[in-house]
Amino acid sequence: MKHLLARCLVLTGLLLGGVGIAFAGSERGSITGLWQTAGGNGYIRIYAKNGVLFGQSVGHMQDTVQQARAKGQPQILADFVPRRPGEWAQGRIYDPNSKTYYHGTLTTLDSRKLKVYGYIGFSWLGGDTIWTKVPSKSR
Repeated sequence: MKHLLARCLVLTGLLLGGVGIAFAGSERGSITGLWQTAGGNGYIRIYAKNGVLFGQSVGHMQDTVQQARAKGQPQILADFVPRRPGEWAQGRIYDPNSKTYYHGTLTTLDSRKLKVYGYIGFSWLGGDTIWTKVPSKSR
């Protein structure tokens, strides 16, 4: 009986993980790639790992996540999980200017605009900013 329960839990985890990966990679809701911050003074490379989204600050548009980490760039987004198509929640946002962590949500406004909403404590006590997707170069 214990083995059957364990198998059911593993299968459920795989199915739920697959749903997260489907949301993260779906054409309508895909936000992986390079984003320019609202002031135009920074770039964040958003990537998925095991169906969860992360965002790494990169110094130059060409930098990979690994290169940015090696240069000491901070991780800006962490642990965002899909809530519904085009929306991710339960993540953390790091503001390197104030050195503060916020709870957050990410919402696609269209294929080129991402609303990044951060708050401390209550979700109605926060603020948002809009990031713009940087078009990938055709090869």
